Amino acid sequence: MKQNIPYRILPYTRYTAFYREKESFYRSFINQYYLDFAHQLLSQEHDCPYLTNTIIAPHDIQFGASPRKVIWKIGMPSFQVKDINDFKDHKILFYKTKLLRQKVLIQFHFINGWFYYSQLSFLSFTEKTNAILSNSIRDKYQCSGSFEDADRIHMVDICGNKMIIEKGVYLTVTYITGENYPRELMEEQLKLKQDLMSKADNYEMNRLSKVL
Repeated sequence: MKQNIPYRILPYTRYTAFYREKESFYRSFINQYYLDFAHQLLSQEHDCPYLTNTIIAPHDIQFGASPRKVIWKIGMPSFQVKDINDFKDHKILFYKTKLLRQKVLIQFHFINGWFYYSQLSFLSFTEKTNAILSNSIRDKYQCSGSFEDADRIHMVDICGNKMIIEKGVYLTVTYITGENYPRELMEEQLKLKQDLMSKADNYEMNRLSKVL
């Protein structure tokens, strides 16, 4: 008779420590991701980008897709988080996978349920990895330019969508929408944030005047 192997449930303290360790890994990628930073990222213009007639779309997912559609196409994320730092109505789906035998982390960012930004990060890479990646992107997006010996490459499609390939601590491929909608939502949040800060400053000044 075959005996069933009992399953052990982690004690609450060990489970909490495991979750915190897991969360801290993903948090290390978004600690700098504040509202001002995101708005600047969408608004930034680059000189002399490479042009492509092929629509830039990570995983062939069009910008504007919902989190449900991304999950339906790729599967359940390894981790997800919402309302990042001072960012409202914001959500990130994280996926861990392997490409070219290297560990890769993929992010999908949404504002108000609208996909506007993605980043693929090779957590370790070699020059061979970089060369294969650059050639694959150049072939897919039919770019005639040379990517050799470039630490940062910018590409723009006919819709204004951007792709940035960059070598740093990680080898990253960043995808940014060319639509105005997410930037307008961020500008509304920035205005509200500035109004609240102005009211808080006035309150503190009134308090100070009463104390003096």
